[in-house]
Amino acid sequence: MKRNKILNLFLPVVSLLLLTFTGCSEEFVETQPTASVTSEAVFSSYNNTNIFLNGIYGRIGGDFWFGYDPQSNWSDDSMTTFGWVTSKNAIARRDYSTSNAPVGNGTWTNSYGNIRRTNLLINGVLEAPEGTYSEEEKNHLIGQAKFLRAFFYFNLAKSFGGVPLIDKVLSRTSGEDIAFPRSSYQETIDFVVKDCMDAAQLLPEFWSNDGSTRASKGAALALKADAELFSERWGDCVQTCQDIFALGYGIAEDYESLFRPKTEDNEEVIFDIEFNESRAHDAEVFLSPRVDPLTGVAAGWGHLLPTQQLVDAYEFKDGSEGDDPAHADDPYTGRDNRFYASILYDNSDWRGGKIFTRFDPAVQQGTFSNSFDENHTHQGTLTGYYFKKYLDPDVIPSETTFYGKSVGTTNAIIYRYAEILLMYAEAKNELSGPDGTVYEAVNRLRERGGLMPLSGLSQTEMREKIRNERRVELAFEGGKRYWDIIRWRIGGEVFNQFKQGMRIEEEPDGSLVHKRVDAFGGEMRFNEPRDYLFPIPEQAIEVNPKLEQNPNW
Repeated sequence: MKRNKILNLFLPVVSLLLLTFTGCSEEFVETQPTASVTSEAVFSSYNNTNIFLNGIYGRIGGDFWFGYDPQSNWSDDSMTTFGWVTSKNAIARRDYSTSNAPVGNGTWTNSYGNIRRTNLLINGVLEAPEGTYSEEEKNHLIGQAKFLRAFFYFNLAKSFGGVPLIDKVLSRTSGEDIAFPRSSYQETIDFVVKDCMDAAQLLPEFWSNDGSTRASKGAALALKADAELFSERWGDCVQTCQDIFALGYGIAEDYESLFRPKTEDNEEVIFDIEFNESRAHDAEVFLSPRVDPLTGVAAGWGHLLPTQQLVDAYEFKDGSEGDDPAHADDPYTGRDNRFYASILYDNSDWRGGKIFTRFDPAVQQGTFSNSFDENHTHQGTLTGYYFKKYLDPDVIPSETTFYGKSVGTTNAIIYRYAEILLMYAEAKNELSGPDGTVYEAVNRLRERGGLMPLSGLSQTEMREKIRNERRVELAFEGGKRYWDIIRWRIGGEVFNQFKQGMRIEEEPDGSLVHKRVDAFGGEMRFNEPRDYLFPIPEQAIEVNPKLEQNPNW
């Protein structure tokens, strides 16, 4: 069964034409002129329109997963080695303003630029001469455009709340008012849900052609369920998840196989970003351990260091909690299988060697090492852990073939069936408590992790278990933990503390002492309730005075 991926399929000549078509300044793209000498060419055939559509898909980038500062670092799950990145500055300190917020004018203008592209596509397809597309082609093009428009609007809603809703191509020469006020948050979610519903009706359940790597009905419904969950529309989310259950997705037997290039196309993945040798990412450089254990090459940056808070979220198979003092002397034996698939810890096997993260007093400043770095003197791990989940163990780094080059081919998963089970469990539990279907959904994932099944919990107890299951199941998958913290309104509790690590010291007799410590540079702050939304960019308000600023900004 073919799963659905994003693949950038630009053809050089036609992409140049499309850059002309969409290449006007994007500073305020929602008001750029509609006329273009190339529009007729773009919408003259299904193939040309499809290439334009691929260009919109290509704007869903992979930096939140694989860049030098993945969005996971915005949460309490991980942190970077170096201190100049956004997650350790603006996000950690929360000292930005309406003019320089990390989710600011660039996010605003790029999102509306992408929304304009979807509106152009929908309008172009609808107005194309009869016979340009078959009915199926027309449905598939419009369905994908509506899915993408919903995707961009949902990201805006999570960041800013209610935003201006523009569902048509605007023109400065039309004579109409092109300055739109903000719609409410609920109206914005309504818009996202409606676009997803339309897309689900127009798109196939699965694409049969292996060369078609696109959003399907399942992807549209997954986005719809996500928006409903985020806005606490519990009953709607339950129904949408049930609609997805009927489509035939399943759970991969091996959790780790989801994140390995050779086995990543499987029955669990609903929608992801495709990477391959011709379009690779930089995770193998940015996110790998500082030193390759087999070759000794200093090839990684270690820019995604799991925290002790995340490690403590992984339970033991004997039923103990992850921070149980009974396991203090041997904290890495008998853990959830998802822990071993996601995190490199002291004495881990990796790429033919061993990763040692214990503190080594002999390591000096300027010496490359994977060992614990208590004050960033040698650029080793600041938490006692390294990232593993999306890295390919078959890639062997070297200074000539690896460092500074894009070689990562693991896909970035946006939605998979396991998350739908968790969405269902959370929404159903909030709606009516933990019935048998809630236990079934959660225990399917715990069983894959090798954990004991849950039973006999109250609604409150189940809520906490589901939240923890989301944390470990979806760790490092595009910042989901950060947005969970935001929608659960627990930012003041989670963020006003230090990210923690594990300092391990070897005693003269060879025994190890494990001590939880505050990680160097791991301070977090959160101004509640202000920081649950980013400010509307100052530049956007200057151009459109109808925009109202978010509270406390």
